[in-house]
Order: sequence, then structure tokens, then C-alpha cells
Amino acid sequence: MRDEELEATLVDIGARLRYPAATDLSSVVRARVRAPRARRPFWSARAFVPALATLGVLVLILAVASPGLRSAAGEFLHLRGIDIFPVPSVPAVTPSLPIALPGERTTLDDARRRARFTLRVPSAAELGAPDDVFIDSTGQSDRLTLVYRERAGIPVSAEAGVSALVVEFRGALDEILLGKATGPGTRVEAVTVNGGRGFWLEGAPHLFFYRDANGTPQLETLRLAGNTLVWEQDGLTIRLEAAVSRDEALQIASTFR
Repeated sequence: MRDEELEATLVDIGARLRYPAATDLSSVVRARVRAPRARRPFWSARAFVPALATLGVLVLILAVASPGLRSAAGEFLHLRGIDIFPVPSVPAVTPSLPIALPGERTTLDDARRRARFTLRVPSAAELGAPDDVFIDSTGQSDRLTLVYRERAGIPVSAEAGVSALVVEFRGALDEILLGKATGPGTRVEAVTVNGGRGFWLEGAPHLFFYRDANGTPQLETLRLAGNTLVWEQDGLTIRLEAAVSRDEALQIASTFR
């Protein structure tokens, strides 16, 4: 891609970004400052909320420590339709991801049925089964995202809160676009992955361009601030983001089937 084409692409992307409408903040602040403040009564029920909450905790502790007070505490805690009782176990709750990923959370089996391409999933022991699966079918091509939250030996990204991400979509790599989008502190090395061409990005890549099925340059978001391996396999572009070495990334990529 020539410099003129890259500049036109960036200008087009910038024109589509939505910025919040400007607000006249100064007039709103002046109006609130000039408005007379209502006198707060000396006594209000809201002021005693922390004290009542503390009292409730103390009653709970006493009820557990003293069998003689359990009946009285049970009567107190039954107020306003609230029941507190012991249970054998608490069901585990899946924590939400600290990053927003495109698409709908689903299962791997459902993603295999819905995707308009054959999914490639790694069998590397370092990753195991993905913790989360997202499929995005809003664009011209489906996009699969596999999330690996915490994995032994792979540091958790401070920005994203996960150890590794795998993204798959239909597209082709463009070495010229890739070279123009990376920063001066990033090293780009051509590699071969499962018989297909790929690139190892080490450092801090800022942007990632590829060409979609129609040959149009597209901007792709890198979620983790770290090393990235991208390669072509069976008509797909696959991206592995994880804080691993080049050789470790290539070993993981070799298990995609």
C-alpha cells in the first residue's frame, strides 16, 4: 500500500468515529452555584444507615458465637422479608472480562455450527480448553475469539486481564500494511506456520492491518500489549496474542487443527 492509500484509509476511519457532543458545562455549573442550598435537617434516617448496618453485622456475629441469641437474631434478620440461612455451598460465578470483546459469548460447539468457516482450535497443553468463546457475525465475515484467562507459565496481561487471546477470521496478510502499522519499537519477522506464511511481532505493535476477502484494507485491534503471532491457515487469518517467546508461540500455533 502506498503512503497515499494508507493516509486515505486512516482519514476514512477517523471520519466514522463518533465523538460526544459538546456541552455547555460552564452555564450548568454557574446555575448550580447560584441556586440556594436547602437546609439539611439535623436528624435524618439516612444518617443512621451506617450505624444500623454495623448493628446488623454485630448481631450476626453474636448469633453465630452464642447459641442462646440465635433465636432472637433470627427474628431480627427476618424483618422486611429478608431470610438469611446457611447453605451447603455457593455456586461459582464466572467473573466478567475486564475487556470488551466483539460478538456474542457462546460455546465452542455452538460456534462451530454457526461460523461460516471451519474453526481451527489449538490443542497445546499450555492453553487447554478456552475459558470464553465469542462469535461475531455482524460484518461480512464471521470472527471467532477464544479467551484464555489464566494459564501457568503465561503472564496475565495487565491491560486485558487474560493470559492469551486467539482471533480467527477470513482475510489475508499484507506485509507492506503490517510494516507501516507497527511502531519503531516493534520487530517484525517473517515466519512459516503450518505451511502458511506468518509474521512474529515482538515489542509493542500499535495497529494491525489486513486485507479482507474483497482485498480491502481493514484495521484490526490488538487487545494485549505484548508479542503477537499472525499467520494464514486454510483461508483464515489467525492471531495469537500472549506474553510468550517466538519459539513458544510457534509451538502453540503448530497445534491448530
